[in-house]
Amino acid sequence: MIPVFSNTLGDEELAVVERVFASHWLGKGRENDAFEVEFAAHLGGKGHVLLTNCCTSAIYLALRVSDIGPGDEVIMPTVHFVAAASAILELGARPIFADVDAHTLNLLPEEVARLRTPCTRAVFLLHYGGHPADVGLIVEAAGDALLIEDAANAPASRYHDRACGTLGVVGMWSFDAMKILVMGDGGALWLADAETAERARMLRYLGLRSASGLDAQMAGRDRWWEYDLGVLSGRFVNNDVQAAIGRVQLARLPGFIGRRRGIWEIYQHELAGVGDLVLPPEPLPGCTSSYYLYWLQTARRDELAAHLRNCGIYTTFRYYPLHMVKFYNSDAHLPNAEQAAQITLCLPLHQNLGESDQAYIINMIKDFFNGHS
Repeated sequence: MIPVFSNTLGDEELAVVERVFASHWLGKGRENDAFEVEFAAHLGGKGHVLLTNCCTSAIYLALRVSDIGPGDEVIMPTVHFVAAASAILELGARPIFADVDAHTLNLLPEEVARLRTPCTRAVFLLHYGGHPADVGLIVEAAGDALLIEDAANAPASRYHDRACGTLGVVGMWSFDAMKILVMGDGGALWLADAETAERARMLRYLGLRSASGLDAQMAGRDRWWEYDLGVLSGRFVNNDVQAAIGRVQLARLPGFIGRRRGIWEIYQHELAGVGDLVLPPEPLPGCTSSYYLYWLQTARRDELAAHLRNCGIYTTFRYYPLHMVKFYNSDAHLPNAEQAAQITLCLPLHQNLGESDQAYIINMIKDFFNGHS
């Protein structure tokens, strides 16, 4: 079956894993530190990057260093990943689900203005499918609320001249097996100022004031095995095996994005005018996308999905609106997102998608609308 997501790993990644194995140091070490420096440079060189074991951990850390807690409200697009809403609730705050643009599926600035209250602590946006949200208008609508960016879909996206994920006080990325830059699992956290980054660093590793006895020894302490806690926290560090893979993937990222853009452009050209399909919009003027998702909309979505499945083509819808998840017990009515949940379908889009496979996908879609299904 042709998958929606795939990754590109090969001899270069195997070589650096072998190098890490030969070092006999598999935990957080030099490869982690190097990845953080290199990813920070990729983002433009400002702020501070911390590598984490997954993007969900980065979300939890972001909310904690932003002092999100009981009594706070966090406005977020309902088309967002479940980890974001759950993290807000676990900290005692309240996610406020907002509607999205009918076609970009990004947060609507007017929704931020509508939902903002004196309890609004932050706006937590997602750059859907790698397309930057309209950050300028969202910030204007947010007033003095903090801006938190989920850039999991957007490792190479830019809002005008700035990298997505670095437009607010904190941002995060995902490097799991279904993303563009992969480590197997992993995430990263970006923080605007050094003081907050140092706090996040402590939270990342059990709340310890020093990360290890070796660090304490190098700092000149006589009893380097003694330690103290600055705060209660969990363990969210990554390891050098995954970080080494990530460094290779980061160097290959421009090629991945170029290939994905080419696939996007073929879809846009070949599917124009087919049936009742509404194709995804291009990025906002002055912005660049990572082309993580290719989503189309049709009143016959479920029929089309079944047809493609029967043809050996896997499709999906990302992300099911959170206000429609029963567990969250939301009474919100968000018509754009609810409509999108009925008509939106994500097609395969990844750098491993060959020309023949993409042509087959396109032909099967055309056959469906031409009555040959």
